[in-house]
Amino acid sequence: MKIKPYLYGLACVACAFYACKTEDVKPIAGSNASKVSLAVDKLIISENTGIAVVTASLNTPSADNVVVSLTFLGAATFATDYTSTITISIPAGSLSGTASVTALQDTTQEGNETIQIDIASVTGATENGIQSITITIEDDDVPLQATLLINEILYDPSNSGLDGDANGDGVYSQAEDEFIEIINLSSQAIDLSGYMLYDTENLSLNTPNHTFPTGTIVGPGKAIVVFGGGTPTGSFGSAVVQKSTSGDLNMNNAGDIIYLYNAANKEVLSIDIESWSNNPNESYSRNPDITGDFEQHSTNSTSLFSPGTKIDGAPF
Repeated sequence: MKIKPYLYGLACVACAFYACKTEDVKPIAGSNASKVSLAVDKLIISENTGIAVVTASLNTPSADNVVVSLTFLGAATFATDYTSTITISIPAGSLSGTASVTALQDTTQEGNETIQIDIASVTGATENGIQSITITIEDDDVPLQATLLINEILYDPSNSGLDGDANGDGVYSQAEDEFIEIINLSSQAIDLSGYMLYDTENLSLNTPNHTFPTGTIVGPGKAIVVFGGGTPTGSFGSAVVQKSTSGDLNMNNAGDIIYLYNAANKEVLSIDIESWSNNPNESYSRNPDITGDFEQHSTNSTSLFSPGTKIDGAPF
C-alpha cells in the first residue's frame, strides 16, 4: 500500500515540530525549591522602645507567595517585654520580607533578657536548615551591662608593596599595620577607659599590649580600632582610632589568643586565632559583620581589610 504524498508530507511536518519543540523553564509553583534564612540588624536593643528588624531572605525567588511564621522563645515575654508581628510575607518573585521587634518600656529591674526567634512553619518555600536568631533587650533600670564584640583582626598584613598598609600612613610595617576592631553592641555609649588588650605572651607577663586611655568613649553600635602603631591616616568610618600604647600588638602568625580586660582587671572577652590560616596576608572579618563567622576578608570583598567599617566599606 502506498502512502499518499500529501499525507506523507503532513506526517514529516508533525514529526519535525514535536522533535524541535522546547519549553521555557519557569519557577514551579509549590515546588518548595526556595529556601528561607533569617537575619537581624541588631543583636541588642534598648528596653526604651528599641527596634530590631528581622529579615527573612530566599536563596531564589519563589513562584508562590511565601509566608514565614515565627515562634518566640527566651526569657523575655511576648506582649510584656516586646511586641512583633508573628509572620513575614515575601511576595512571589521577591527575595525578602521583614518584621520589626519592638521592646516595651517598664520600670522593673529584671536585667537583660533574650528573645529567641525561630521559624515555626513556611508556606511557598522551605526553611534553610534550622534558622534561629537571638536578640537581647537591654534593661535600662539597672546599671549598663556593656556588650563588646571583636569583629575584625589583622595579624598578618601583606608585605607586597603597600597592600598591607592598613593604617593608611603610606608605610608598610608588619607590627604597625596590625589591628583589632571592636564593636560596642550595647544600646548606650560605653567608657573603655582603663580597659586592656593582651595577647597570650603579654598576659602571662601581666603587661598590656594596649591600655585604653582616659576618655575612650564608644557610641552604641560603633567601632573602635586599635593599630599596632604608625600614624593612622583616614576616616576609618568615623570609628574611634587608637594605636597600641606598648607600640606593638605582638600578634603571632602561628597562633595566639587575644584578650580584653576591663579596668577592674576582669576578662571581658577573648578570641583564639590559632585555627585560622597562619599567613593570610589579609584580615579575618566576620561575615555578615557582627553576626557572622570569621573568614578571610577577600572572600567576599575586593579589599584585604576594612578597619572601622563593614566589609563593604559602609560605616557602623
